[in-house]
Amino acid sequence: MSESMTKSQSEPQSSETQKFLALLKEKLDLSKAFQVDVVKVPSGLLVRHSQFVYCNTGGWAQRKPWASKIVGYDAKYKFAREFLERTTIEGVIYQYLPDLPAVIQFHGGSTKNEYKPIYYIYERDGSVFAVEVSETLLLQVLAEAR
Repeated sequence: MSESMTKSQSEPQSSETQKFLALLKEKLDLSKAFQVDVVKVPSGLLVRHSQFVYCNTGGWAQRKPWASKIVGYDAKYKFAREFLERTTIEGVIYQYLPDLPAVIQFHGGSTKNEYKPIYYIYERDGSVFAVEVSETLLLQVLAEAR
């Protein structure tokens, strides 16, 4: 991970990111969204990493779990990312959430080629919700937004 890890973005989202998020929201079936358990701490909003992907915390293939906010397209890696800071509380890994809505990709840390689910995460009526996004749909929407 060459990109630096950050907590949440305090600067406003770019117009390109806003357009991308608006286009994506139009194409998602929000009826399939699920409520996310969050923990409010002084430095931000936390979610359990394992709410989104199996998180391997031991074993021969141990790698550090990570989550990244997808901010655009990248020719080499498919997605331009900002990696999110994580913390461990009583043995449980939590991710800091950026300003919502956001598209976040999670990796459980078990193997290099593990499935890395992507979620559109948003707030509604004071609660946080997430809906899974296919990589194909995400790439199509990113192309449309450019």
